[in-house]
Amino acid sequence: MAPKFRAVPWKRNLQKIPEELLAQARAFGSDILFVGITKTLAPNEIEQTPLRQLGIPQAEGEVSEIIPADDMGKYSRRNKHGWEVVRDDLPKITKTQYWESPNFGDASRYGTHTHYWTREVYQREIHEPRFYSIQAKTVKVNAAGDRVVLIRLKQEISRTSRTFEDELLFMLNLLQENCGGAEVVSSETAEADYIRTINLDWEVFPPGNAGEVIERLTGGRSADMALRGKVEERVQLFSRLTPVAYLKGAAGFGSYIGAKYADDLVVFENVNYGNALYVLYDNWEDVSKRSRLDLLKGTDARFDRLPHRTGWDEAFEKLLRSEKRKRGLK
Repeated sequence: MAPKFRAVPWKRNLQKIPEELLAQARAFGSDILFVGITKTLAPNEIEQTPLRQLGIPQAEGEVSEIIPADDMGKYSRRNKHGWEVVRDDLPKITKTQYWESPNFGDASRYGTHTHYWTREVYQREIHEPRFYSIQAKTVKVNAAGDRVVLIRLKQEISRTSRTFEDELLFMLNLLQENCGGAEVVSSETAEADYIRTINLDWEVFPPGNAGEVIERLTGGRSADMALRGKVEERVQLFSRLTPVAYLKGAAGFGSYIGAKYADDLVVFENVNYGNALYVLYDNWEDVSKRSRLDLLKGTDARFDRLPHRTGWDEAFEKLLRSEKRKRGLK
């Protein structure tokens, strides 16, 4: 049986944040910091260890950037694919799940029919992937060819965040898995710039014809045809249920698209990640103010998640029509 993760010549993970790193972070003058480490590396270390995946530049001043491979460790996998936590320490909740099955074993000839069950289940915490990238900057090269390299996560973090220690542990482990070390570094990033990288603002568009909506949600870009095709599919699906508005993540979060059917009935998806659609029942005013990391914070007691398995779109339509009827909507 193949190993779950590739072998590394260093300790892979930290069980908790080292106290000296927490003390160092608390002593910084700025609330904004990042996770990084400076290493002096011989050419053979760079080429013959897992550090090779970082693509460390040869020339001084050059920078490489990658999203770590998911076989580097648990946190690298979570960074790309997200994860779930079953909260068996919390009371169970009532959930209804829908799915489609082929008629007589052949959906292409005979269509499908809907199954559903309602039962008490443990609550789940859903964590979306972070997609944090690792940058490697060659600061200096000596006569022997050794490189002094700053290796860091591109994303900053704020000490004032309510999830600071959880997210810091995630970041430290992600860098530890990929280069065998991790420290905290005070950042010169302005707070306003940091907020722009983490806050998920939304652009709200009124309904229009499908072509207009697609242009708005894609920003008129046609280069990424696969992404555009996915947006077109979602617009067709959303439009069948008559939304009052379409939603798009603003600034650098254009991969989030969705639709609003009522103040307490909103659907969205990260089309770059694209393995599930989410139906939220909180007030839209609350949803719109959350950060990207807080968007699904908590448990699935307040939202439904529809993984993209066979028949998910038909199950989604049935769920939305049921929720609209509860609200007296057509």
